[in-house]
Amino acid sequence: MTLFNKLSVTNFTASTIPDDFLKDFAHHQKITRKWVRTDAGWELEDASILREWDAEKRIWIAGYMREKIQNGGTVMAAFLPEGQLAGFCCVGGDLAGETASYANLLLLFVDDRFKRHGIGRLLLQEACRYAKKLGAEKLFLSAIPSEDTIAFYQNMGCVDAKEIVNPFVDDEEDRLMEITTKDGNRGRWAELCRQNKRDSQSIADF
Repeated sequence: MTLFNKLSVTNFTASTIPDDFLKDFAHHQKITRKWVRTDAGWELEDASILREWDAEKRIWIAGYMREKIQNGGTVMAAFLPEGQLAGFCCVGGDLAGETASYANLLLLFVDDRFKRHGIGRLLLQEACRYAKKLGAEKLFLSAIPSEDTIAFYQNMGCVDAKEIVNPFVDDEEDRLMEITTKDGNRGRWAELCRQNKRDSQSIADF
């Protein structure tokens, strides 16, 4: 049985996310290439950026997720059978947009030790389902523009956002993306699932 098939997904309430929720979560992202917007469009440039969380940041993220749940959002986490946290995502409870109804994907992270097993795909799929329940037609992503991060989202079917939903933009350097919440995604995700079973290294995950 693959790691993917052993996972369970849990929805959290604010009271079930302690300050030390991410104490043992491995996150160490070294960015060597990132997407930069130019007059000609998006172009890849070399970079030397290290993103990791200290203890204070981990506590802050836990509090941030509790706040979003209290405001109508959700936090979903993937766990291994022994209870170890493998990945998590957070979707805000607000909708916005003029050309379509957008929900906001606030966070999506996979533990470094469990990448490339389809966990990111599973969490994105759950995020889309929740967004659809909120009444959203699309899920908006203000994504860190690293080459690997954008490759993951593009593999999942995300495209550059048709609309800039200003309340959902996290950083002006982010690459703004979207994915439909319609059931049409299911076929692509099913194929990715079959592909993941054939080759656990075939899907960019983070």
